[in-house]
Amino acid sequence: MNYYLSLCLSVFLFFSVGSRADEAAYGDLPSFMNIRPERLSGDARHLKDLLDQGKLGDFYQQALPVLNRELFDEDGGMTPEELENALFINNMVVKASYQDYRLDNFSTCINEGDLRAKFKAYGNLSKIKKYVRENKRLRQGKELARFCLEAEFEYIRRMMLQGAAVYRYIAGLEAEHGKFHPVRPVDTLPYWRYRETKNLAACGAEEERRRKALYERNVDELVRLRQSFRWYIKHREGALLNIVLKLHPGNRSRALERLRECGYKTDRELVEFLERTGGMRKRVQFLYSPGMLREHRKLGKED
Repeated sequence: MNYYLSLCLSVFLFFSVGSRADEAAYGDLPSFMNIRPERLSGDARHLKDLLDQGKLGDFYQQALPVLNRELFDEDGGMTPEELENALFINNMVVKASYQDYRLDNFSTCINEGDLRAKFKAYGNLSKIKKYVRENKRLRQGKELARFCLEAEFEYIRRMMLQGAAVYRYIAGLEAEHGKFHPVRPVDTLPYWRYRETKNLAACGAEEERRRKALYERNVDELVRLRQSFRWYIKHREGALLNIVLKLHPGNRSRALERLRECGYKTDRELVEFLERTGGMRKRVQFLYSPGMLREHRKLGKED
C-alpha cells in the first residue's frame, strides 16, 4: 500500500520521460501524511491542518466545497500538480475518522457532514481512476489506478464498520431508554429519562430548555444517521464485490479476507453477502469455500 501511496504523491515524475534512476527514486519519496507542505495546494494544507488538530466538524464542512469543484479542465485533463493534490485530498477525506455520534456529546451537532464528504471523495477517486487508466502519458497509470481502487475499498470498509458501530450504539440506547419511534423518536425517548440516567447536573430553566432542544435534535439526527448508513451500505455492497474481485482476481483466500475486513466474519454472513450481490454467477462461484457452500444449501432449504 505504501508503495502505491508514494507513487501517487509523485505525479510530477509520471509526466516526464524519466529514466531508470527516476523509477528507483520512488521508494524514497514521502508517504501520504509526511509529504512536504510546499508540494501541496493551499486547500490541501488547510484541510490537513484541520485534520491534524482533530477539528473534524470543520474539516468535513470545509472539505465538501473543495471536493465539489470540477476535477478536470475544459479539455478533460489535469496538470500533474492538480492530479497530485486531488489524490491527496480525496484520499485524506476517505481515510479521516468519522465524527463522534454520541448523544451525550452535546458539543457536537450530528449533521452527516462526514458521510457526504466521504461519498463525494469516493466518487472523485472513481473518476480519477478512469482518467489515469486512459491517459497514455502516465507511465505508472496502472499503479495509480490500483491506488484509487484501494482507496475506494477503504471508503466502503470504513463506512461499513462505522455503520455497524452506529447500529450497536443505537441498539444500546434503545435497550436502556426504549425503542425509537420511526418518525418522531423523541416521543418515545424523552429527555427527562435520559437526563436522569446520565445524572446531569441541575441548571437554570433556560439552560434546561437549550439542553432538551439539543438532545431532541440529536436524537432525530441519530435516527436519520442510521437510515443514511443503511442506504449507503445497501448501495455499495455490489461495488465492494467488484472492487475485491478486481484487486484479487482468482485469489479466493485473499478476496474473502478483504470481505471479512468489512465485517462479514462468518461463512453465513459471507454467503448472504454474495447472494445479495453476485449469487452463483460464474465469476463469483470460486469464492465459495466448502463451508460457504453448506451455508448456501441451508439458505436454499430455509427459503
